[in-house]
Amino acid sequence: MWVIRTFTSIVIFIPPTLQAGGMELSGQSIWPFFEKGNYAELTFARLNADISGQVQNQAELAEIGVTDFSTGNFVENRNFVQAALKFQPHPKVSFGLIFDQPFGVDIQYLYRPNTVIGPIEIEATDINFDSHNITSLFGYQPNPSWQIYAGLGIQSFEGNLDVFGQSFYFLNGYRAEFEKDHALGWLAGLSYQIPKYALRSSLTYRSAIKHQVHVNESIQNQPIHLTTAKKTTIETPSSVNLDFQTGLSPQSLLYASLRWVNWSDYIIQPTQFAAIIESAAQYAPEIASFNMIQYQEDQWSGKIGIAHQFSSRWVSTLDISWDSGNGNTASTLSPVDGYYGVGLGALYYWQPQSFFALGTQYLRFNKAKTVQDAGANTKLTTLYSVNQNDAWVFGGKIGHHF
Repeated sequence: MWVIRTFTSIVIFIPPTLQAGGMELSGQSIWPFFEKGNYAELTFARLNADISGQVQNQAELAEIGVTDFSTGNFVENRNFVQAALKFQPHPKVSFGLIFDQPFGVDIQYLYRPNTVIGPIEIEATDINFDSHNITSLFGYQPNPSWQIYAGLGIQSFEGNLDVFGQSFYFLNGYRAEFEKDHALGWLAGLSYQIPKYALRSSLTYRSAIKHQVHVNESIQNQPIHLTTAKKTTIETPSSVNLDFQTGLSPQSLLYASLRWVNWSDYIIQPTQFAAIIESAAQYAPEIASFNMIQYQEDQWSGKIGIAHQFSSRWVSTLDISWDSGNGNTASTLSPVDGYYGVGLGALYYWQPQSFFALGTQYLRFNKAKTVQDAGANTKLTTLYSVNQNDAWVFGGKIGHHF
């Protein structure tokens, strides 16, 4: 039964990548909370992505001698840190703390091609949003099979957005600085297990978290005062996680997960930005419903895999994953629309209660729909087409039972 103890430590330790669905990063797993006894873990991961496309207005650019229309890779490599601490003061009572980085994006794009008069900066985008979340959990087991749990999460959110270039029309030179805000949310769930068969399942709901963010907005370095300044409401989405495992043999386990995130209700629309759009819509009605950041569809993602114990110290995993994306038109903010992935992992116990794990995941992204197929309200997109993009994620974890 040794593999049962290690399972939750190994199979979900590489964070999902950004850009697949909304600003999804961590997957918000609480599996460390189900480890036996007292437990602590620390996870590190790194994303190396290759995401690029082709710019718009290629006929006009060709007239000034441009022959290279590629954006180059515009997604920055990103590091992730997650941590968890779980206490079991009584067989029926559990407490836990989990730190993760649930939502974010990091885009730095500069298109500076050679022309007949030398290199010219045509357009640029710098987008960075970050969030950090600390989740506290309390669990109660009325019997050995069932556990109910609930908790609170405190989340920070901040970011900035800069766009430059004629393809952004009247927003050329726009900048927004989102000051850091902290807000509370909650989660609750139910788990069921049959230890004899290594069976465990859990269903967890997380609430949306509403931030009231002060945004400093400017164009060409001049503050914008088109309307009365007020804070911008940003509501990070609610979600549901379903996780499952069951033994296949004394040495093997099947594991699976399914996640839904309510991205279709997620909108970022600062006050002055909205006033600019309202004013411009008098001359271009098709942009009246344009929002700075908005996703067209909810995100669904899933994973299924096998964990196998080779010896009393070694366990390995193999899994495949899938993400539905968000349905947005191709842009520097949403260059891909979901992915398919395969992952490998290995865990080694160097002491009876301490282990380390290493793993990698390869992701092949689906292409987002191009500007040729876009609706009128996506006029401000900056990509004419997207390439076949992919990414590698590398991760490591240290865990200890005490």
